Amino acid sequence: MSRREILAQIAEELASRPLMGNENKCGPDLEPILNYFPRNNVSIGFDWCAAFVYYCCIEAGVKLPVRYSEPVSRNFAWVEAWLEWGQLHGFYHHISDLSFIPEQGDLVVFDNILGNGLNDHIGVVLRIDQDKIITAEGNYYNKSGIFQREREQINGYIRIDETY
Repeated sequence: MSRREILAQIAEELASRPLMGNENKCGPDLEPILNYFPRNNVSIGFDWCAAFVYYCCIEAGVKLPVRYSEPVSRNFAWVEAWLEWGQLHGFYHHISDLSFIPEQGDLVVFDNILGNGLNDHIGVVLRIDQDKIITAEGNYYNKSGIFQREREQINGYIRIDETY
């Protein structure tokens, strides 16, 4: 089984539970995910979709630091960090790249899913169903889940190299 398949399997299992945050976007379900990232107050969390993806990657054996060095501007709890890192390594494929075919275990970056503009959400591709993408996501309104997304909602994909 490839690492991307393992990543998708882990993400699907976690998202299906589902994980839920409390009113402060933390709590027992989220602590294993949030604990990777620095917080001033452990009783206050943060938007955790990117942290969910990071946790799934670590569990699948991807070797990533909590924060990549420059020029990546933030830690992996931010969608922007995933995008910058993916672009830096040539792993990012914009939706306009019609030669790229998304596969199970790719990461998917969304635009305006939560009403916050470009690059406001990230998830893991589970499978492609005709013109729809089935994803595992964390922090869709403070809850994880399995979703069916439209191509119009997608900014691009990150395919992490198997050797990473």
